[in-house]
Amino acid sequence: MQHIEVAAKTVEEAITLAGQQLHTTEDNLEIEVLEQTPGKFLSIFSGRKAKIRATLKIAPIQATPGGRTHENLDALKILFDRIARHIDPAARIETATCHDEIIFNIIGDGSGIFIGKKGQTLEALQYLLNKIRTRQSADMPHIIVDSEGYRSRHIENLESLALRLSEKAKKKSGPIATPPLNSSDRRIIHMKLKQDPDLTTWSKGDGSMRKVVIAPRQ
Repeated sequence: MQHIEVAAKTVEEAITLAGQQLHTTEDNLEIEVLEQTPGKFLSIFSGRKAKIRATLKIAPIQATPGGRTHENLDALKILFDRIARHIDPAARIETATCHDEIIFNIIGDGSGIFIGKKGQTLEALQYLLNKIRTRQSADMPHIIVDSEGYRSRHIENLESLALRLSEKAKKKSGPIATPPLNSSDRRIIHMKLKQDPDLTTWSKGDGSMRKVVIAPRQ
């Protein structure tokens, strides 16, 4: 399972931060308190922080008519496991769900071999799996490929960018464009802002120069 360690002034704050970093709610986390603070008063003088380990639970996948979602997911995981083992014989795949998407997390040797330069290897693997997914079952959720927490950090950075640009668009009362992004990154921007009733987003440009435009809703 995907897990992170977080330190904060209190356990409650650490849990909140963990939820933000893993893009989920406390209900979907298993929390292990690694270090407790000595109390609000004493913590002022000790400088100690609470520390937790948050693990993303594996949520159940909703079955499609005919009950083939689990079968297709298992088959895809087996295939991806074989691909990963060709790169690193000791690698293994763990699965979870988050925001109606399936996460295939590659557990490797920590060398970053599955990440590649600026995440290009992860992007290639994710593109390949989603191509296979759409051929197997159109109803299977979108797949995210991660390794060593790279994708989680990358998503967090993109969502922060989306929020910053959305505030600029509101203050300007006009459209603001992101830098050129690949299709996966553009999707993250769209998903982050789609719940904001005051904003609308769309993609603009060609090929590698496509951007996301964020604008106040008219």
